[in-house]
This record gives sequence, structure tokens and C-alpha cells, in this order.
Amino acid sequence: MTTEQKLQIKEALVRYVATHPTSIAAAATLQGITTQHIAQVLHNNWEMVTEKTWHQLARQIGFFQNEWNPADTGTHLLLRILFSDAQHFALAYGIAISNGLGKTFTACQYVRENETAAIISCSELHNRKTFITALLESLNQPVTGTVPQLVQQFADTIAERNEPLLIIDDAHKLKDRVLHFLITIVNCVGDRCGIVIMGNEELSTRIITGARQNREGFAMIYNTIGRRFITLGRPGPNDVDMICRANGVTNADVIDYIKEQCGNSLHGIEHLVQHSRRKAA
Repeated sequence: MTTEQKLQIKEALVRYVATHPTSIAAAATLQGITTQHIAQVLHNNWEMVTEKTWHQLARQIGFFQNEWNPADTGTHLLLRILFSDAQHFALAYGIAISNGLGKTFTACQYVRENETAAIISCSELHNRKTFITALLESLNQPVTGTVPQLVQQFADTIAERNEPLLIIDDAHKLKDRVLHFLITIVNCVGDRCGIVIMGNEELSTRIITGARQNREGFAMIYNTIGRRFITLGRPGPNDVDMICRANGVTNADVIDYIKEQCGNSLHGIEHLVQHSRRKAA
């Protein structure tokens, strides 16, 4: 469990204790939690509190009830590093990542935490007009005008922001014409904006092959991201374990079951964890 999560649990505990006459009364409502545990958490004597106690406390005071907590998986940490580098140094990255590794969750969380970062989820239905419209909407901008006018509005909006970041999620879904248009837009903002283009393995294969075959536009796309893709293939051996524990499931047998059900994808893990929590409750 991370220090940030412990701080959040402490804040939740402060609110929980405040709803009872005393900390003794609050402890009496919590299974496996003593007044000493409460005092240790509230006074930051955390070295005395075991991991198991943290999770017992979190489950019972509602910390895990209505939110999905991130875990420091390899993919989660690497993506956050790449997002931060792209944002602070106005870099462009291409990321080819297998489905089910939590890229969208990590990206959305990063955007929530950074007000000058934005994310757009790509669709097979996008044309140039709907794509630039979606870009502006992700930046909370009104949308009126022709495509050239909207591109200029996008460039002006980026120019006004401090260390902006744009995350293009599921870019493999874009048609070639829209993918080329994306690079035109990127070139309009020059080195003023960080860009992360994410998609599955199809995206990297498509762009690298297109560049090698000298197909129109693909060399420009490949050059924009530094002529390389960062590749992420499958969950790490401890990813499921960390995600389960970050979200209140600590029983080893249950974790093994969830790991077996997940296989090489983290899709569906939230449902499995929530089902296990309800069953345990």
C-alpha cells in the first residue's frame, strides 16, 4: 500500500471517528481494529501498523467502497513516467501496448491530476472534423467554424497553456486519413505540447510498415515519435496481486483465483475484485 493511500485512509478514518462519540466507540464498531490502531494511524505512527491492518481498516471505513485504487504495476509506473516526461519537456512518444494492461485507467487518472493534460479516446467513426472537435472538447473549448479554423483554435489554446499534454488513446482505431491529420495538428503546436500516441500492437506494425514502404504520411508519423515505439506486452507476475491488495482483497486463495481468471489481461479484474469484496462482506 502506498503512502498516498495511507494518507487517504487516515483522512477517511478522521471522518469515521468524527461520527462517533469517542475513538473507543469507533473502534468498537470495527472488527480487528483496536483503539491503539486508530491512535497509531491518526498520529502517523505507521511503522506499528501492519499491511493487513491497513486493509482491514480501509474496507470497514468505506475507503474501498466507491472508488478503484491504482496499484504500482510496472505498466502504471512506466506510463506515468512517460506522461510526465512528455508534459514537462514537450516530447512525443508512441506507445504500443497490449489490451488489458490498464493504459486508459492510468491515462485518465493522470489527466485528473494534471489540469493542463487532456485525453481523447479515438474511434473508427472519426473523420477530420469530428476528430478536431473531440480534441477541442477534451480541452473544454467551444467548437464552431471550419476545420482550418478549429485547427487554429486548437493551436491557440495550446499556446496559452503551461506545459500542456495531449494523450491520444486507442490511436490504432483511426483511419489513415485521420491519423495523418493528427500529425498535421501536432506539427501546428510545434514543441509547445507533449504528445503521447497510444494504441495496440496493430498501431506500431501499421506505422512502421507504412514508413518502410514509403506510403504517404507514415514516415512523417514515425519521425514525429522519434522513429520508435515503446512496447508493453503483458501483465507482470505480481500485477494482479498488487491491484487486489490496493483494492481491499488480501486473501491469498482469492487472489490466486482472480489471477487465474485474468490470464494475460487485466480486463475484468475490477469486476472480480468487487465481487470478492461483496462476498467477503
